[in-house]
Amino acid sequence: MDLLIQKELNTLLKKEIRNFKNFMLDEDYNQFKNYDSEGWFSLFIYSIINDSNALKQIKLKSIKAGINQKDFNEFFYISMKWLRKQELGLWSWYEADYFNIKIEDWKESTLTYTLI
Repeated sequence: MDLLIQKELNTLLKKEIRNFKNFMLDEDYNQFKNYDSEGWFSLFIYSIINDSNALKQIKLKSIKAGINQKDFNEFFYISMKWLRKQELGLWSWYEADYFNIKIEDWKESTLTYTLI
């Protein structure tokens, strides 16, 4: 499900991602010049998570385009959870191994708050 909806959203939001990319490159070219298309998509998703109006507009556009609302909600829930885990440095041992997260990036270990 995640990969399918990610591809659908990436295709549907191509114009918005391109505008976002141009804006970010204008802001700080050196910081963002080496991002690939997957990196731009992720950065775009994380930026709209923090803007409820943008998230609502993207959700409405996605649903009108035929993306299942439940899949959309699940994708963004996982994205918000991933962002929160990064901010808190809260990883399970399995996640750290699976995602190759350096132990220096941990602040706390958990067995209950997991993504996978």
